[in-house]
Amino acid sequence: MNPILTQGVRHDLVLADGSHWEIAAEDEEAASIVSQLGCAMQLRLTPSVIEPPQHGNLCRLLVQVAVPTSAADCYVPLASKNDGVFVSILCPCDHWGGPYINLVRLSLVFARKAQARGGVLIHGALAERDGMGVILAAPGGKGKTTASNRLPAPWRSLCDDTTLIVRDPQGNYWAHPWPTWSRFLGGGPGGSWDVQNAVPVKGIFFLAQAVEDRVERLGPGHAVSMLVECAGQASMSMASGLCKEELRALHLERLNNLCALARVVPAHVLHISLTGAFWQEIEQALEGGR
Repeated sequence: MNPILTQGVRHDLVLADGSHWEIAAEDEEAASIVSQLGCAMQLRLTPSVIEPPQHGNLCRLLVQVAVPTSAADCYVPLASKNDGVFVSILCPCDHWGGPYINLVRLSLVFARKAQARGGVLIHGALAERDGMGVILAAPGGKGKTTASNRLPAPWRSLCDDTTLIVRDPQGNYWAHPWPTWSRFLGGGPGGSWDVQNAVPVKGIFFLAQAVEDRVERLGPGHAVSMLVECAGQASMSMASGLCKEELRALHLERLNNLCALARVVPAHVLHISLTGAFWQEIEQALEGGR
C-alpha cells in the first residue's frame, strides 16, 4: 500500500438510503480509475483520512490494480476487511476491456450494497418533473434515449440508460441517475451524471412502441415480471465471481426487493408513438396516482 496515495484524497458518494461511501486508491493506476469514476459520477473530492469508519452507514472502498494471470482473475469478488472497509481489485486498463470494465465493476460495488439494503439497479432512463421522478424502462435499443431527448421543459432527463433505486429507512423509494457506462467503451465520448441528485420514485413506465400514446396500469404481479427482466439486464455483471449458492442468494434478494417495490410504486406500460406528447399521458397517470 502506498501511504501517500491512500492518505491523499478520496471521493465521497452519499445515497438516499443513508449510506455514505469513501472511495480511495491504493496505487497510481487505481488513482486514475477512481478519478475517472469521480468525474463521471460528479463526486466530491475531499482530503482522505486513515481512521476506520465510525458508524454502520459509512463504508470505505479501497481500490487496487493487479495484473491478472487469467481472464477469470479479472472478477475478484468484493472482499471485506474489518468493519465497513472493502477492497476492490481491478485489472490494469490494458487488460480485457480497459477503463470501461473497471468503471462498471466499481459502480456495481455500490449497487450491490444498495441491493442489500432493499434497492435495485434498473435498466431504465430517469426523468424528473416538479420534484417527482419517473423511470422509463426498456431493453437496450428500445427508445429510452429517444424518449428522454423528446421530453420538454419543465421535464428534465437525468439519465437515459440505467437508474439505481434505493429505499430509505422510512420505506420510501428514491432514484439516483446512473452513468451510461457504454459511452466509455472503446474510447467513446464518456459523460458526466449527477449521481447524488436523487428524486422520489413516483412511477415506473415500461416503453412499448405504438401508433398512439396511452398508458396501461399494471398489477403488482405483472409489474414484477417485467421488472425482473430490467433489473437482470442492468445487474448482469454483478454475478461475476460468485459461487452457485451466492448467486442464488443474490437473485432471491433482488426478487424480494422488486416485489416490495411493485407493491409501493405504481407501474404502467407506456404505449408511445413517434410524434405524440407521451409525457402528457405520464402526467395524467401520476395525477391519477395521487
